[in-house]
Amino acid sequence: MDANTIQIIGFLLAAYSVVANDSLQTLGTYLSSNQQRTPKALQMLFICGVAAAVMLIGWILHPSGAGLADPAWGRLDNFPLPENVNWVYLLPPIAVLALTQWGAPVSTSFLVLSAFVPKNTTSLLLHSLAGYLMAFAMALVVYGALMWLLERTVLNSPLQNRNLWLALQWTSTGWLWSQWLVQDMANIFVYLPRELNLSSMLAATLMLCVGLCVLVAIGGGPIQGVVRNKINTGDLRSATVIDFLFGCVLFWKASISTFPLSTTWVFLGLLAGREIAIRWRLHLIDRQPLNAVLGRDVFKAGIGIVVSLAVAFAIQPLKALG
Repeated sequence: MDANTIQIIGFLLAAYSVVANDSLQTLGTYLSSNQQRTPKALQMLFICGVAAAVMLIGWILHPSGAGLADPAWGRLDNFPLPENVNWVYLLPPIAVLALTQWGAPVSTSFLVLSAFVPKNTTSLLLHSLAGYLMAFAMALVVYGALMWLLERTVLNSPLQNRNLWLALQWTSTGWLWSQWLVQDMANIFVYLPRELNLSSMLAATLMLCVGLCVLVAIGGGPIQGVVRNKINTGDLRSATVIDFLFGCVLFWKASISTFPLSTTWVFLGLLAGREIAIRWRLHLIDRQPLNAVLGRDVFKAGIGIVVSLAVAFAIQPLKALG
């Protein structure tokens, strides 16, 4: 296969695998809470509409002249396209698909971006760790000081004002989904030229939306288990707050740096801090042990990082052979 074909295949694989794995953090609570409430066609229209708007706005805001623009919101400045793109660069998104089927919350930033520029792995790790700690601390404070009252209401009272909460949840999901796209589009567009014309951008948007429709049709896939085993995540009220807080963390990170980070680890930090605060404030002792719930997530995410780094650093010697 020539380089152009490999780039297109890589983009398609990355578009589906990255979103399918990261659906746990961006669309997981939305899919869980709307599974029995909202027609899938309407969910697809909403998710694809936000994606198309964010991608095209980013393209318009980052022009480079001659009808070309940066499709990744400036987050690939430190990740140039290799001169020789061959078959080995298809390994990262394939590995993401395999780990997703196992239900592991993989850092797609580590797995995909590190494969292109291994020397940036340390910076990726430090940015991601900082994001995890920030989200963990924020969740401890927010849920420990105030939001545990909402979670107590969710546990003890049926949902009232359903239409209001539904509107709020869709708004918070749109906010979070847009911020995730700004952060993680780099993991997908890393396979394409750093500057695209409008027709190429529209084609890429269409292909991404097809993958999103498949994701909604299957309900999120095996990775959804990471969300479903947390307290109240299937309730509209809880899902609304989770999505809003996570969107705020990503917005803050995007505002201070254009360097990519693992949004998966940021989300795991948010869930961990939330789970600890709720169990502490509500004295929930009849639940599955905390170390089992959080330990399983960290174990699978840790395996994901090991595999990610192994694949990333194997790319260069394999490339020399291929």
